[in-house]
Amino acid sequence: MISGVLKSSGILFLTLVSALGAAVAGFLTGSDRVPSAIVRWWGKGFIRIGGWKVRVEGVEHLPAGGAILASNHQSLVDIPLFVTALPREVRFLAKRELGRIPLFGTAMAKAGNLFIDREDPRDAVHLVRKATERMERGQMVVVFPEGTRSRDGTIGEFKPGAFYLARKTGVPLLPVLIEGGHKALPRGSLLFRPSALSVKVLPPVTADDGRPLGREAMAEETRRRILSALREREDQCSGVVLV
Repeated sequence: MISGVLKSSGILFLTLVSALGAAVAGFLTGSDRVPSAIVRWWGKGFIRIGGWKVRVEGVEHLPAGGAILASNHQSLVDIPLFVTALPREVRFLAKRELGRIPLFGTAMAKAGNLFIDREDPRDAVHLVRKATERMERGQMVVVFPEGTRSRDGTIGEFKPGAFYLARKTGVPLLPVLIEGGHKALPRGSLLFRPSALSVKVLPPVTADDGRPLGREAMAEETRRRILSALREREDQCSGVVLV
């Protein structure tokens, strides 16, 4: 209990300092390069303070250029997990409400992350333009198609709207399975707990005949592959015999 409180306090302090640094750096430099580096430093510190071991698989599937990573969403730990685990810069697509949080929202924006107003269809036009700029710079954008965090690790339905960017930009779409976040920081809790974290990048989603998939088909196929990877992992774990 005491250890969890100390970890939570340390991570909160780190987050506040990092958010302030990213926001100030963004204003002073007019670029997302330094704020992004601060976010990466924050992510590594976040994971280190939490004391979590991270397992990463499938990075060989990441393309050289821009890409969209569609992942299941378990916890607030997911963001530092992504920026720490992957060897490339990533940006996140978040709902507009997060961008309005004082300091935190400013830091996210200055670090080059994207926001979408789900109630305003016109916002999608601006989103595609900004996302295309990120892709042309070779950056990867992470989306969470479930739209919310899972309480128990169960993977919910994927909303087709989250795949709008993939259709419009034409960059590779890669499913990603993350595990352990719901145990490390359960939804609704502020106490961090011991857990093993893992990130598995899967091959790009394409139609069998090579033609572009529609948003609904993208959503279904991406979720199917993530669920398949999860079942495969569970089968491997169930086959382990402790002696």
